[in-house]
Amino acid sequence: MNGPKYHIGQVVHFSAPDVKRGAPRGDHRVERLLPPELGERQYRVKGLDSGRERVARESQLDGQMAVEALAQRLYEAANATNVPWAQRDRTIRAPWLTEALNRLSTSERVTP
Repeated sequence: MNGPKYHIGQVVHFSAPDVKRGAPRGDHRVERLLPPELGERQYRVKGLDSGRERVARESQLDGQMAVEALAQRLYEAANATNVPWAQRDRTIRAPWLTEALNRLSTSERVTP
């Protein structure tokens, strides 16, 4: 088994169609890496909107959001303190997410 596909602090999209009991789909942040079960990696994830935590198998998750990925790259390029993106709280991350969203919106309008 290779290394984990996702890392702590990464935003992923929970989109498993086979989950019952009202499991919230949508964007979640990876909180912890868990031991594999039945040969598949598992993660403890927390809903960005709901704040609810759940265990998700790797196959139930899609990759990092484009906005989050760009915001993280922008932050890390300008980060003189060397504090990792995953350790920053919402007040620090929000302006970077806004900047990333603006850049992606601008690039989508320019690109045919």
